[in-house]
Amino acid sequence: MRRRSVSRPRPSTLALSVLVGLLVLGGCGRSAAPTGGVVDDGTPFGRMAAAAATAWRDAGLGTRWSDGFVPLEPLTVEPLWIEDGTLKASFYGGWIRTATFPDEAGSGVVRFPDGSALEVPLVGARTAVGQLPARSGDCPTDSGSSECRWVTLTAARLGTTRLGTSRGEASVPAWLFTVEGLSRPLVRVAVAPAAVTSLPELPAPGAGREAGIVSALYLGPVGGTTLGVDVGTGSCDTDPRGLVAEYPDLVVVGGAVTTPAPGTACDSMLVVHRVEVHLHQPLGTRPVIDAVSGQPLRPAPTAPSG
Repeated sequence: MRRRSVSRPRPSTLALSVLVGLLVLGGCGRSAAPTGGVVDDGTPFGRMAAAAATAWRDAGLGTRWSDGFVPLEPLTVEPLWIEDGTLKASFYGGWIRTATFPDEAGSGVVRFPDGSALEVPLVGARTAVGQLPARSGDCPTDSGSSECRWVTLTAARLGTTRLGTSRGEASVPAWLFTVEGLSRPLVRVAVAPAAVTSLPELPAPGAGREAGIVSALYLGPVGGTTLGVDVGTGSCDTDPRGLVAEYPDLVVVGGAVTTPAPGTACDSMLVVHRVEVHLHQPLGTRPVIDAVSGQPLRPAPTAPSG
């Protein structure tokens, strides 16, 4: 099996009463789960998959994934802090000051790559500033100086930015703030929160690693009922295998490994393995999400290689 080493990254519940197939691959064996809206077969992966599927539906992602505005990237696009490194620390500490910006809202349009468009309500510039990091800690200073290094926003202009969404990279209304001392603007998506469907965040599974369950990081090739999945393992883990729970509206994936014996000395390097999982039906338009984080998988940037 090929592998590569990488740095560590980066509506209410739908009542479904349908036949759901749960397929867990381990080595050459596989087993199907009983029917039900959300399957939990009692295994660690079964519990994680059921929790991920429930969180996904609770967030309203079943329908909004294909017809709403579901960002897959942060709503703030930062400028080139390298031009003034101290300002980055100030920004994350919330040490931001502004001119007097208007707060008129209005509406705008999100345009998707297939030519479709979605009219959305917007927030004003002052409200957008309030969505930036809240103030905390002491204001950073330059070396040898006692003066606070503020991020000073001197102007605001309504424009657009490119943003990854569930419907592809879209043109999205955004406020472009001029930052004193920087050549590029600080950008904040201007779409009102009521029109944004956020991805769910699952609590970290306390027993996940001990049970040998690992995250799926990227989606590999898709062919018929076979999915390639990149899973992240420890460098001392062995025998990586694909795990999958198949539902009518989504597919949940993860990985299983054999963990090293207790006390084994091992580094903290993340290793990415390409594994395969098999579905009962072709994937179609169903999203593929990670059982550990509940986040959707995006295509792998490159194929794993030796």
